Amino acid sequence: MTIRRSIPFLLLALSLTLPAGAFEQNGNILRMATGTHSFYEEDGTTVRGQEHFRMIAHADGSRTMMLSKIMFDSDRQHNITMRVDPRFRPIEAYGSYWYPTGFKGSIRVTVDGDLLQATSWGPAGRAEHDVRVPQALAVVTHGEGLNAWSASVLDPEDDQPGVSQREMARTSYFISPVKNGDGPVLGNVVRATLTRVGEETITVPAGTFDTIHYNTGVLDIWAIKGDRVLAKQTFRGQNYLLTEYEVK
Repeated sequence: MTIRRSIPFLLLALSLTLPAGAFEQNGNILRMATGTHSFYEEDGTTVRGQEHFRMIAHADGSRTMMLSKIMFDSDRQHNITMRVDPRFRPIEAYGSYWYPTGFKGSIRVTVDGDLLQATSWGPAGRAEHDVRVPQALAVVTHGEGLNAWSASVLDPEDDQPGVSQREMARTSYFISPVKNGDGPVLGNVVRATLTRVGEETITVPAGTFDTIHYNTGVLDIWAIKGDRVLAKQTFRGQNYLLTEYEVK
């Protein structure tokens, strides 16, 4: 059991340190992108935290993203890996969560058709959760960079001229890291509607990008066309911006 729980940490560490050109002879990797998201307070200058990520596009059309999120203002740290199918529907995800009091727990989620299975491990012990889910499914891990994939589920087409203000139903398996106490890190099923606002070209510190703009009612999300990497996110006056980005 200890070895199995260690594997996602090893994959994350190895993936974030692959040397340039390491995938050129690997038929499973079409392209790779690395970058950083910086999280700003309402004043626009104070940095609350950062998230470093690596995205891999695979030959079968699926994508994997590995990220490490560090919040300077709250001593939180998340390690997250997710793989999605060509339409950005989750296939599997792993997350581990740390708070000022220490390790709060980890969770592994797999999706097979309409069955989502989650296994949590942490101070509260082991817990499992099975739930039936629809096609329009997002797994919310609290990795900000993955919110662009959650918004893009079943909406993989980049160019849809004239398509704006379209409402799309969503079901989210919303993972809740335990802030107080030692309960298990599991998720709740949340149903909502998000709006595909439309196609927009925006400029952030990492550059200028053609994006799809989504609104969840709480978040505004701009996803870069193609691999739908998060370019920008706004939440209650705070900005999450792509500040470093490289595609290989």
